[in-house]
Amino acid sequence: MDNYSAFIRQFRPELSPKTLSQYAKQLRYLSDAYGLEFNPLQLTLDIIDIAIEELNVKHVTLIGLPYEKNLRLAVFRNLIDIFNEYITPKHYQLLDSLILEAKIN
Repeated sequence: MDNYSAFIRQFRPELSPKTLSQYAKQLRYLSDAYGLEFNPLQLTLDIIDIAIEELNVKHVTLIGLPYEKNLRLAVFRNLIDIFNEYITPKHYQLLDSLILEAKIN
């Protein structure tokens, strides 16, 4: 099990092996897209900064098939839940709305 899978398994032990693998793949993709080694907290903070500045999460869903985009949104949603102590309640609500909007569109 790689770092990404182990990290997700730690916080979401109920996930099936297939879902865990898909989440890990998308987390790895996002880390690579942001030029980060394994650092879920920094990745989360970077995505949040861009989302709040641009008022959208298109940078999370820009490339890929629809199911991959939805997986990335799910991974991002899990990350903000995991690291919610670093997010103000106002930003948490905004991010939640932006994720919902992205899923609808």
